[in-house]
Amino acid sequence: MIAGVTTRAVGGGGAGLEVARMLATFVWVTGATVVALAVLGAMPGWITGDKGIVREAASIQDAERRLGARVLVPGYFPDRLLWPPRAIHVAGGRRGSVRLDLAARSGPEITLLEATREGEPVAPELLGDRTVLRTSRTSVGKIPATLSDVLVDGTLHRELAFQVGGWSIVLRSAGDVEELFRMARTSHRQGGR
Repeated sequence: MIAGVTTRAVGGGGAGLEVARMLATFVWVTGATVVALAVLGAMPGWITGDKGIVREAASIQDAERRLGARVLVPGYFPDRLLWPPRAIHVAGGRRGSVRLDLAARSGPEITLLEATREGEPVAPELLGDRTVLRTSRTSVGKIPATLSDVLVDGTLHRELAFQVGGWSIVLRSAGDVEELFRMARTSHRQGGR
């Protein structure tokens, strides 16, 4: 191969032309490989529901169908909150994340966010634009947790983040933080897929 390249370079008018052809071939093959890998990487998201895009679900059952997993709802549910949720959003495709916006008869609403794949965080697109002001360690029973002060749309909220059976859960409210702790203590994955 080296002898052929040298012979053609000498006979064809110089090494510069041969080097240019080799570089053009290298760039073309590298570009085609990058495009092929990008398409292959995007295919799971296309197949499972557009990973990275937030979609509204019509019901808890619809969200569970899209995620391929049960949606955890705490055992303690304050009377002041309305059911069904005001809005349900999913992101991340199969085994992605869900956000339940729970409207309230009185007081501020509560947002429940959870990831349905063990060890994964809640999808950032569901957390929305927020500014974390302060975070402190706490616990929910014996489970390690964090309690954060966050600004969401200019309003101060408290976020209680913890894990149940490897699933990340975040409860967010501008109201009573003890209500978030009561909801968190009654969260479990019994009957989950």
